[in-house]
Amino acid sequence: MKIQAKKLVGGKGQGPAIVSPEPISFLGGVGLTTGEVMDQKSSIKGRNISGHVLSFPGGKGSTVGSYVLYGLSRRGRAPAAMIIDKPDTIVTVGAVIGGIPAVYGIPPDILLDNEWVEVDGDKATIRVRDVDAHDVVTCFLRNKGRILLMRRSIKVGSYQGTWAGISGYVEGKEVFLERALTEIEEEAGVEEPKLISTGEPVYARDKNTLFIVHPFIFDAPTRDVKLDWEHVEYRWVQPSQIPKYPSVPKLHDAFISAMKAVPAER
Repeated sequence: MKIQAKKLVGGKGQGPAIVSPEPISFLGGVGLTTGEVMDQKSSIKGRNISGHVLSFPGGKGSTVGSYVLYGLSRRGRAPAAMIIDKPDTIVTVGAVIGGIPAVYGIPPDILLDNEWVEVDGDKATIRVRDVDAHDVVTCFLRNKGRILLMRRSIKVGSYQGTWAGISGYVEGKEVFLERALTEIEEEAGVEEPKLISTGEPVYARDKNTLFIVHPFIFDAPTRDVKLDWEHVEYRWVQPSQIPKYPSVPKLHDAFISAMKAVPAER
């Protein structure tokens, strides 16, 4: 799979992934001469980040941690590349002065430990062997403050019986918004919904497949829904209820992403 990220530091690097779900403290948490993770609270304690592609949420602790990354680079013990979810000053400065290829905007949970990853910092892309990536749209219809959820039938190819928004695969170079409107009409029978917001992509990993979810919020003119074969039930729920439903992966994350883009009311 090939994933578009955001550029932090140029250059190319590749290697087996080391994935940390927690932020990393480089000062005191990583050996300056060895690259070994020493932080007792880290889930990757004892691992050596040298020559690996390090994927993690971001840095923490003292800003001197930047110079730990620089020191590792000078000794040839730095990561081959870094993939950061939300870059901070510590990581950014360390990557820049250490010349470590780095991209950001990608959460660590899309990668598995030890799978081979190629990072192109110049193009801000990530390639992962033996993994397929698929763009999908997820649409949240809104009516009088409530959100439409639909339960998937046993006839669909994945996540049968779970709750979801209105979703569908993007074909080729198809425009995401056009696919979203098509799915709304086909799956819910709702015509002329009003686009409210388009969120940042949300990533959901399922074994050797990565779903790149493009979320939308639309205002629906009615709560009348006409189900097709893909769904067996629907409910209009309060936004706070969405996490309580057994759903497709990252459904609530997709909703939050789309909500962040809703224009403020004047």
